[in-house]
Amino acid sequence: MNVKMLYRILAIFLTLLSCKSERLRINQETILNNISHVEDSIYYKIDSLPPLCDILDMKKQFVDIGDSQLYCEIEGKGPPLVVIHGGPGGTHHYFHPWFSEAANFSKVIYYDQRGCGQSDFNPGKEGYSFEQAINDLDKLRQKLGIDKWIVCGYSYGGAIAQFYTATFPQNTLGMILIGASPMLKDSAIYDSRQGDYVSDEERIKIQDIYKLYGSGQINLRQLLYNKAINGDWKRQNFYRPTNDEINRASLYEWVNDKGFNRIMSSSFSKYNLKGVFDSCPISTFICEGKWDLTWSSEKKNLLKKNHPNAEFILYEHSGHSIFYDEPNLFFSALKKFVRQVKNAPDSDILKWQEHAHKIIGSQKLLFKREADFFELIKKEGIEKGMDYYKEFKSRNKNGKLFTEAGLNILGYSYFQDKDYKMAILIFKMNVEDNPNSWNVYDSLGEVFLASGNEEEAKKNYKKSVELNPSNEYGKKILKELQE
Repeated sequence: MNVKMLYRILAIFLTLLSCKSERLRINQETILNNISHVEDSIYYKIDSLPPLCDILDMKKQFVDIGDSQLYCEIEGKGPPLVVIHGGPGGTHHYFHPWFSEAANFSKVIYYDQRGCGQSDFNPGKEGYSFEQAINDLDKLRQKLGIDKWIVCGYSYGGAIAQFYTATFPQNTLGMILIGASPMLKDSAIYDSRQGDYVSDEERIKIQDIYKLYGSGQINLRQLLYNKAINGDWKRQNFYRPTNDEINRASLYEWVNDKGFNRIMSSSFSKYNLKGVFDSCPISTFICEGKWDLTWSSEKKNLLKKNHPNAEFILYEHSGHSIFYDEPNLFFSALKKFVRQVKNAPDSDILKWQEHAHKIIGSQKLLFKREADFFELIKKEGIEKGMDYYKEFKSRNKNGKLFTEAGLNILGYSYFQDKDYKMAILIFKMNVEDNPNSWNVYDSLGEVFLASGNEEEAKKNYKKSVELNPSNEYGKKILKELQE
């Protein structure tokens, strides 16, 4: 055995060992140490490390789901547990080697979503969508010959887990949410704290790294690696990852088709699952990290409130990746949940499914109406669209023709093309339809500012800040305009 191979085996052994014991974390830096670290230079040459999949003992296969092949790995025996990666645009790799611990009490199924990792980059006839991701997951279940499984969603994967459970409750044995996207529209959730522990010095360095990437001087892997070692790891981690972990993350944990993240982010963020899980009979386990800075500190409480029947654990020394930060506590609780999970009665599932479909169905109807409206604007012009909007509102005083987020996305598509006149008309329509939303005034102020109309920009930013005193960016722009 050569020295290089011996080193690789030793590195994997130490990584696996760290999954077994938090004692190795005693001297590991955390965000609370408030250590600012900036490298003297940019690393262009980064060591190549093998993916952990190559060394872990598991079944690897491509599963044909009809119009696409999904990469899949399976290890362990017991109740089937499918782990759903985040992003949109991540891969299954960051579950390694941690979830090998779950293979001791369950059949762990890892997979890369369509358009991600080693799965096909194939948008299909209708194009990538959140609904497609849900259907893909159930097709995978069928192809693997699984009757019911436990869906375990991490981050954005938590959005998939929730929507899958509401769509296919008869195929869901249990649901686990780890630092999950909440699928709620409450504005209190989305005040991200990801920059709270990044120093000014690190922030400037990270901005410089982005500039290098934007100018084509470094590639994506170099971007991810250099950002992380210059403090960017603090955005979502509690403990500082090792250099090898950062290296592997830059290689294998963000691989996706061109435009995938943008398309999927707008696709899943439309939904609001408030009230959907009020009477959910399916066993649910919610895991939240005290130091998960991805959302506001209110997020965990609002998610818990939306799942009143769920078991909930707050991990005191965890960020976004609880299975990495506190593996002993997490897998101990996971084992207990998996062993106790039971089939919900069919009658309870049917009753809840009707409740869930009523809420989700009304949203899907709105999205169809919205898509038709946007198509009208693109084909026949904004004037025709505004006439149709006025006529619709005259017939449906409290009806909705579009979502606030959807129209905002449409407006920004014109804004990015510097068609400010069109963007202003669209954002004005959003203000008229959502007069109590701070965000629509913020967007309108932004496009007025870009078009050179500072008075209208000031007026709209002022209204935005009045409605949301926490809008720090709006306050900053107002101060600059006044000066």
